[in-house]
Amino acid sequence: MIERTILNVLIDSCNHFPIVLLTGPRQTGKSTLLYHRLTDRFSYISLDDRLELSVARNDPRSFLAIHPAPLIIDEAQKAPELFPELERIVNESRLTRGNQESNGMYILSGSQKTKLLERATESLAGRVAILEMNNLSYDEIIQRECPPFSVDPVAANKRLGNPLDENHLFSMIYRGFFPGLYDDLEMKSSLFYSSYIAAYFEKDLREELQIEKEGKYLDFLKILASNTGQEFVYDNYAKEIGVSVNTIKSWVSATIRTGIIYFVEPYHETSIVKRVVKRPKMYFFDTGLAAYLCQIDSPVTLQTSFLRGRFFETFVFNEIRKSFSSNGLQPNFYYYRDSDQNEVDLVLIVNGGMSLMEIKTGQEFHVSDVKAFRKLSDTKLLKKSNAIICNAPKISVLSDGTYILPATVI
Repeated sequence: MIERTILNVLIDSCNHFPIVLLTGPRQTGKSTLLYHRLTDRFSYISLDDRLELSVARNDPRSFLAIHPAPLIIDEAQKAPELFPELERIVNESRLTRGNQESNGMYILSGSQKTKLLERATESLAGRVAILEMNNLSYDEIIQRECPPFSVDPVAANKRLGNPLDENHLFSMIYRGFFPGLYDDLEMKSSLFYSSYIAAYFEKDLREELQIEKEGKYLDFLKILASNTGQEFVYDNYAKEIGVSVNTIKSWVSATIRTGIIYFVEPYHETSIVKRVVKRPKMYFFDTGLAAYLCQIDSPVTLQTSFLRGRFFETFVFNEIRKSFSSNGLQPNFYYYRDSDQNEVDLVLIVNGGMSLMEIKTGQEFHVSDVKAFRKLSDTKLLKKSNAIICNAPKISVLSDGTYILPATVI
């Protein structure tokens, strides 16, 4: 079992909150982590068990009396009746035992992030820490420390000891980053993803989201996959698939809620707001799933196709995002594009500072490749180092101070 960075954050959160909520898409390893790493401290129950689920829904007080704290409740979103009772138990414990002594009572987990968050914020506000679990990062796969990313050449240089040539990199991008694919390295990724899609349609779409027109929705997923890393235009998808814009909006909402895609909003400041393109950018949560939906049959096919740059950008963006969320942090990610076609792939804002990044598959670059950075030079935020993240084998710097960083140091 690959060690997960978020485990330390999870344990620390239990020391400061009575309830910790662990969300994330299906198959990212939530249940495995909780069962194999925390059952020395917590009892474990899953509401996938229909008998347990029936008791939890029909008699939540008895359920929690039979299964006292400290307790892990997996797939907790299936029994919303539990949440008011959890609130009552935590409040009573705080009154009688004190706030500090009441921390670490419950861990709730599930793949239906929106439902969990809605129920947690309704009943458990002020009592719950919320963490999101991703699929594996490159750092976790090679068992390397996984700090939050920053454009830091000194830190990057220390991480150059794990080089990844382009062929190996695209093999990983093609395979994807779900833990099951690394627990069984002999498993074909196509087999894993065909099972994943089947479970997704059965459990998420039919049981939870009740999406109709499943054939057209699958077409929608395939088109989404081929457009990972691109701006999202609702009208274009509606015309291509033959459904209404409102249907596309509903499908987008469902696809985000179930962790298949996420949006990155455009960045603007007051002085440039009139020129900024206002459409979000869409990224797939996992490159392997996107490759499967695009019917790409090998890493070589991906590496030589027109999708090469889109998938590389998605990989880099996902790795940066995972480096923060695995440490319990939620930075501000944006992209920039204006009506003159000036574009910055990633605007990263952390602690009041801004770093700008271009993500490219090449190895050699010029200052002209980052000319769009000048469009944000008047920012009121603290200006931090900027970078091109790419396939270069070593760290270097352009004449304007922009660093060139290999993708494997992020």
